[in-house]
Amino acid sequence: MSMNPLWQGWFGARVVKTSIAAGLALYFASFLNTPGYTYSALVAVLATQKSLARSFGLAKYQVLSALIGTFSGNLVAWKFGSHPLIAGLLVYALFVIHLRLGWKDTIFMSIVTAINSFSTFGGELIVHSSKQVAIILIGIASSIVVNLLSVPRYDEKLEDLIDRAEGMLRSLVYLMHHNLSHLDQKFPQEGYEKQVAEVRKYIAEARHYAGLIFEDQWIYNRKGREAQKAVQTLEQMELLATHIASLYKFLGRVDIWLEPIPKIQRLMEIVMQVQVRTFRKRPVPERLVDKAIQNMDCRFEQMDLPKTRLEFMTRSALYHLYNDLKTYYEDLKVIRRMRK
Repeated sequence: MSMNPLWQGWFGARVVKTSIAAGLALYFASFLNTPGYTYSALVAVLATQKSLARSFGLAKYQVLSALIGTFSGNLVAWKFGSHPLIAGLLVYALFVIHLRLGWKDTIFMSIVTAINSFSTFGGELIVHSSKQVAIILIGIASSIVVNLLSVPRYDEKLEDLIDRAEGMLRSLVYLMHHNLSHLDQKFPQEGYEKQVAEVRKYIAEARHYAGLIFEDQWIYNRKGREAQKAVQTLEQMELLATHIASLYKFLGRVDIWLEPIPKIQRLMEIVMQVQVRTFRKRPVPERLVDKAIQNMDCRFEQMDLPKTRLEFMTRSALYHLYNDLKTYYEDLKVIRRMRK
């Protein structure tokens, strides 16, 4: 089972952030000097979200659910006592209420606060309920404060993942370039597909981080715009991965050396150089590259007709390979305009 990228490593951003929020909530709740104050730390853990937008967006529902749980727990204990079977019925009732309201994300917040209020009830309904509400507010406030003060560096992780995906795409183009020179030593299809899948995994993870940055754009406007550009870039990179898979399919049908191969290899070299310059935000001589591709088109049109069936099938595969490579280059031009 794969681990959520935000929780990878002992010192992941959310792990540290949640731990600080729990400690902070526990510290301030201790001043209330009331039984069960320690569950403020648990409230802080449940309230801490991946982004500020999620923290603020969910906070109002968390507060309402916690209030429902607190008052119902205290009321049931005051009215019916603290028998364990009554606690079970209380939990069931809270599930029903929240599912009817559609508040699935805050069910556990309500249950935790209800059980704590139920188990620590001391006989004074209003006083105990007030203290429990204060504990809840301390836990939720601690999570929001920590989210405000410790902004995760998702932008660095995002760029790192984009760099990894780009490097692997380029290495796959290089691998095809190499295979065209060694048709008897082609890279296994299973290994190739595995590497394409790895690229797509990096792209999906990068889109996850870009989404988190974009959620907080109302606070960090510039980062929000950059995240939106990154999402568009990643969509184009997904197209590049699709082209790579198609290119390899046609490469698998090339079994003999033919005259167009050096031209295709030269275009691959150009594409790799363009890709490096595009993602490093360095200038690309587009006019020269476009002119070179036009010259290659003319050479393909002027070639002699194939003399055998094998030559015809191989040349057909090379022609499709060449066209897919040109489409790959056109998508790189789109990415270059996005990253300006």
